[in-house]
Amino acid sequence: MRKTTAKKLLDSILLCLFFAELGGMFLPHPVHEVLGCLFIALIVLHNIKNHYFYTHFLAGTYSPLRLANNISIILFAASLIILPLSGMVLSQYLFPWFSLASTWNWRSLHLGAAIGALVLLFVHLLLHARRYIHGRVFFGLAGTAFVLAAVGIFGMPYLDRWYHQVYVEKNAVIAGDKVSIPGRVLTVYFSRVGNTNFPSDVDAVSGASIMKDRHEIIGNAEMIAYMVQDAAGGDIFAIQTEKNYPADYGETTKEGKRELESGKAPTLKEPLPQMENYDVIFLVYPLWWNTLPMPVEGFLKQYDWTGKILVPIVTHGGGGTDESLEAVRKATQAKIPENYLDIYSSDIPAARQKITDYLNDISKFSAP
Repeated sequence: MRKTTAKKLLDSILLCLFFAELGGMFLPHPVHEVLGCLFIALIVLHNIKNHYFYTHFLAGTYSPLRLANNISIILFAASLIILPLSGMVLSQYLFPWFSLASTWNWRSLHLGAAIGALVLLFVHLLLHARRYIHGRVFFGLAGTAFVLAAVGIFGMPYLDRWYHQVYVEKNAVIAGDKVSIPGRVLTVYFSRVGNTNFPSDVDAVSGASIMKDRHEIIGNAEMIAYMVQDAAGGDIFAIQTEKNYPADYGETTKEGKRELESGKAPTLKEPLPQMENYDVIFLVYPLWWNTLPMPVEGFLKQYDWTGKILVPIVTHGGGGTDESLEAVRKATQAKIPENYLDIYSSDIPAARQKITDYLNDISKFSAP
């Protein structure tokens, strides 16, 4: 009896820790890391004490239900291997010395493993319950598990995008390998930062297109632009409007929609760059309503782009980029490469190597 009670207690603790860690974006980083280590340690203890490998894979006879259950256990175990590995790479407190290949997007891998573990946990529990529960009750549980899995798949990325505070070390994120781009280079970007008076305590989330380095507020497109400039060299220019956009993201989107519907670009701050001094221009901008923001379109229409190479780089929250690229082509007479770079907003802090690889391709395109 004591053994059964202890097992149930351990199972309950593991389940509570698992769901607490799924909500890790709401926990202080040190708490998330400590609870993660405790969860992995208890998982190992749980499997050793219950001889999990023997009882599930060697003992007894096989059935389709047991085979499906074992497959879910193997996949769940794979997720639990990826979770601590990626967690150690991302660690800011317990394992700051641990690092692996920087070309991987470890944060997306960590989130994907967490979603995978959640879905596989539901599958495992459902298959386990199938042994004891039948009929309508089982189908009710199956429907509930399906809904919970769907909530995990779609809900966690949403929470991560809108509630996870993005803190970076700007100089470390920007630095990387250099790329030789033939000709005189200019990087132009449009960002909410520089066009909005943000309060100092603004929420720095990827969904609102901003992040923070301590107290410095950095725009998503701004960060990408500085990565591009660090890699390609040359000058950098921020497109700024005479008016300020609202600090509230929702109000900014409404203002952006009004601009698109009117077809009138806002007045830009002077001075603008002398484009005759440049051969290759990298244009970094966010998607607004799945297309080109009107301030960027207004900037493009200021110039004769004949003979220039214009390279669009787009940051987005999941929208398609084709409409915005078509708008860039209509607004200019520049030579634009067929392959373009788009970067999901949550992936920006880990995008430096991706930018380097893209610029290496662009260097061949821009060569005379």
